[in-house]
Amino acid sequence: MRPFAIALLVPALALAGEAHHQAQDSDPGASQGGGMMGGMMGGGGMMMGGSMEEMPVIHRLLLDHEKIRREVKDLPDGVEATTTSSDPQVTALIRKHVGEMKARIEKGEPIRQMDPLFREIFANHQHIHMTIEDVPGGVRVTETADETRVVSLVRQHARRAVSEFVAEGMPRAMRPTPLPPGYAPSGGEQHSPGHAGRCCCWKST
Repeated sequence: MRPFAIALLVPALALAGEAHHQAQDSDPGASQGGGMMGGMMGGGGMMMGGSMEEMPVIHRLLLDHEKIRREVKDLPDGVEATTTSSDPQVTALIRKHVGEMKARIEKGEPIRQMDPLFREIFANHQHIHMTIEDVPGGVRVTETADETRVVSLVRQHARRAVSEFVAEGMPRAMRPTPLPPGYAPSGGEQHSPGHAGRCCCWKST
């Protein structure tokens, strides 16, 4: 098995339910599983939404996950993650996706909001800082946080979300991501595993 050390494509390579509901409103065929939106929703609606431009990129990265390598190391206030591929097309998609997710973090535009971890990341987006450097075959992302509790979210995203998406592809995208051990959700929210399991989605605003 390839060494996937984890990571963090803004908080990112990953994502898709709210977008699915939006598609149902505008496209009757989507409710019957037609088209790209329907094709991404199998397994109970646990994927990773996003805009119509973002979703095909996410979908392809999940399908081609075996072509992706990740290395992640902890920093005092976050992580450094390098995500690469020997396939030029996958490399281009990695760079595009990371840039799109960085923009979402900076603007506070949520995605995959029924996933406990992603919900918290976007609730604390103002404390997260990202830089992207192109490297051969992909990108190196440095993601840090200026609050200790948010650092734990950044690391959890890198290890328990993105790296697992890369390692497992579509099946992993259908499952929610747990919060870091001992982490209390913002505002004291509590969501049962059953609720999170119904639809882990990314919501565009």
